[in-house]
Amino acid sequence: MAKRKAGATAPADTGWWRTGLMASVFLLLGAALVVGSILCRWRLSERADRLRGEGVPVTATVTDRAGGGGRGSGIDRIEIYYMYGPAQYHTWIPCAGVTGCHSTPEPELTVWVDPAEPERFVAENGHTDGSLSFLMSWTTIPMGGAFAAVGGAGLGLVLHVKRSGRASANQPSQGRRGRGGRRR
Repeated sequence: MAKRKAGATAPADTGWWRTGLMASVFLLLGAALVVGSILCRWRLSERADRLRGEGVPVTATVTDRAGGGGRGSGIDRIEIYYMYGPAQYHTWIPCAGVTGCHSTPEPELTVWVDPAEPERFVAENGHTDGSLSFLMSWTTIPMGGAFAAVGGAGLGLVLHVKRSGRASANQPSQGRRGRGGRRR
């Protein structure tokens, strides 16, 4: 072990602040995923309720179906086209409820379009134009909770180690003990 020069200070302990920073990132990321997912669901549900009452009903054509063929195949979704005014709109939405389509969907379905923003709609199956958003996935909430738990545990560990390190640094040394517990 190298000797320090007289008056030199001990090197700063930089490992714990990095661990604390990483734990903080996990905690903030997890909280953002949970809160973002809940707010996204709430906002789209509110929009769907409003459009059911104020929207203009339009017939949409179902042109394709994708996903839902087995594990890892993605969300069972349908492609729809609808006309509102002079423009045609196209998007993908989930096929049915949480369990997906149990049969081939009808070739047409009704969508209620927002007259102010025609690309915004709610379909008769309850899904909106934003239903395929990453934040609308049910796995986002537990994933965010797991990130937040890891970050919280990491911060708790850092705080515990730092506090216990300060407490032991403030206590007088017991001296080195040799074999049999005797002081040297």
